[in-house]
Parts: sequence; structure tokens; C-alpha cells
Amino acid sequence: MEVSRDDGYALSDSTGRLDRAWVSSWLAEQSYWAVGRPRAVQDRAIDESLCFGVYAPDGAQVGFCRYVTDRATFAWMCDVFVDEAHRGRGLGAWMVATSLEHPDLVLVRRQVLVTSTAHDLYARFGFASVADADAAKWMVRLQ
Repeated sequence: MEVSRDDGYALSDSTGRLDRAWVSSWLAEQSYWAVGRPRAVQDRAIDESLCFGVYAPDGAQVGFCRYVTDRATFAWMCDVFVDEAHRGRGLGAWMVATSLEHPDLVLVRRQVLVTSTAHDLYARFGFASVADADAAKWMVRLQ
């Protein structure tokens, strides 16, 4: 799947097009959630997930998001970012909206994410905080 905007930005689900070194470096050095994540771990995460890259008109990768999914019943959106130099153009919202329309995600009924900074962005796409009644059902195991 590849979709382009009128301003020349493109979104693709081709893992072959991803700049893996750039994605790994950005996540390990600039994110708050994946600081220090080794390149080998990031490469394995890409290989086992449904990934999307956003590309500038010159072809350079400027955004990324990843779904851990069985492509049928469950999807966890994670590792979502847009390079700072390209923010303010609506690329993050476009990436989320467009990726959610991917054929492997449109019928997935349970979609989740974790964020500490972008609740308003994701609310625009139907995500909501876990209600107190639902929170009692969810469990997490962190290592």
C-alpha cells in the first residue's frame, strides 16, 4: 500500500523502503519509550510487525509507526513518531488515519496504544482512555 498527498509526502507499508538505521537511531536516541533499544531488537520488531513509513517529497523517511497485530482480532499501535523538522504539517494525524484504513486493520475490533503525550490526537480516531471498569480487566507484565 502506498498513498501520496498533494504536497508530495507519501506513506508506505513496504518494509523494504524503511530506513531501518534511521528508525532505530531515532527511537533509541529521541523517544521517551525506547531509549537505548538495540538495532537488532528494532529490526526484529519491524520484521514481525505491520509497519508504515512516511517519506518526504525527496524520498527521505520522516515518520514511522508500527502495529503489533495478528491482522484479524488485535492490533497494538506503537513506535509512532514524525521527525521534528517535518512536524506541524499534519503528518502524524495523516499517518495514523491512513494506517488505520489499511486492509489488514480495518476489521480488527480491538486496537490499543499507550501514550503519555498525545491523547487528543488519538481521540480523533476513536481511541479512548480505558474506563475504570475496563481497567480492572487489563493486566500488564513488564520486564
